Amino acid sequence: MKFKIGLTVAVGVSLFISGCGGVGLGSNWSSAQEREFFEILHDDTYSSLCNLRPMVTQYQKTKDKKILSQLLVKYTENLANGCIDQESFKAAIRAKEAEGINTHYEFYNEYVSSGDITAKLKAGSTIKSILEPYVPQMPQFFPLINAYKTAVSPVQKYKIKLNIERVKLLKPDGWDTYIMVNVPEFKFRFFENREKRLEFKVIVGKPTWQTPIFSSMMKYITVHPTWNVPDNIARKEEIPKIIKDPSYLRRHNMVVKKDYGLDSPTVDPKSVHWKQYLSPEWANKPLPYKIIEQASSRNALGRVKFMFPNRFSVYMHDTNNKKLFNHDYRAFSHGCMRLEKPLKLLGYIASSYTKQSFEQVDDILKNKKTGYVKLERKIPVHIVYLTAYVENGVVQFFNDIYGFDRMQKLNIPATMVETNK
Repeated sequence: MKFKIGLTVAVGVSLFISGCGGVGLGSNWSSAQEREFFEILHDDTYSSLCNLRPMVTQYQKTKDKKILSQLLVKYTENLANGCIDQESFKAAIRAKEAEGINTHYEFYNEYVSSGDITAKLKAGSTIKSILEPYVPQMPQFFPLINAYKTAVSPVQKYKIKLNIERVKLLKPDGWDTYIMVNVPEFKFRFFENREKRLEFKVIVGKPTWQTPIFSSMMKYITVHPTWNVPDNIARKEEIPKIIKDPSYLRRHNMVVKKDYGLDSPTVDPKSVHWKQYLSPEWANKPLPYKIIEQASSRNALGRVKFMFPNRFSVYMHDTNNKKLFNHDYRAFSHGCMRLEKPLKLLGYIASSYTKQSFEQVDDILKNKKTGYVKLERKIPVHIVYLTAYVENGVVQFFNDIYGFDRMQKLNIPATMVETNK
């Protein structure tokens, strides 16, 4: 495996800090602002120099304040939207999809207004206050920067830097009280006011059917859920089994309907010509019949699922196969996240985020019928992919189970990197 290692991101900045203040300030920059900016650049406080050293050198030679202003705008853009080559990564994702791999990685880019930055400079704002709106609120940002600055191993240094850039591209809000699943760590965490309340294991999507990386809002919980088999899973897995074994649906407590509605009329599976839906003609069309696994003690979703509506049709849920949590590697699902302690999460959410007590929710559990629990306060849910994570001041590293470490390239000039073969 090859790693591109950023070794000299901040090297050289200190060479031109002295003597800059007070020389040809122009209309927008004060000496205090310029001094503050170069202190930020010297330390690379926000880990956003990335590809900007040539511009720094250009300003050193010319003392042109227009270049200095452009440097600030570019530094802000790197802070807001990271230094990952997004276009090459999107191309790599498309190549994976062409191979039949289900994969998605959401980038939450922010708009940076150069006019707004120039106006704030002219008004005398500090550089810190100009940058502040774009500083990631995800609590891992500064711990990862500190870990990067103290790391010795070039391989680890690069991996930390890559994850700093990932943090910049996460959703900018919803980081005070939130649920987070870190996919390569196979870990669930629930934070309230940035204090960790719950933590346990999860099972995530297999490499060929990956858990998507994105953010949403948890809105309700389904107790004794049915499993509405998505069309893509039906084509790849369920329909071939039905064709091979006509008793498959009955033995797995599954029914066929025209839609996913619980009250929708049931269709006789023998009346359906299943083979036609495996043809290329139906590859990208919605299937006219839906396969549903009914609620039961053997249901693949277990007793409860936690819903945060999204276009990927993934959610967090219970499982009746608890033995899989004994494995260190836990990428076994079709993209949904199976929780080690779903009832503990159910009780916590019921007592704090709904109008129902846990006793009332427990009654729904005992009823054995499908029921719903609405959240009065929605909870942000962040599905992230961090192969470096800092906890209690110690950085931990995780395997790149989906290959994103290799697919995401940093925008760093060739003169600033080495390749470790």
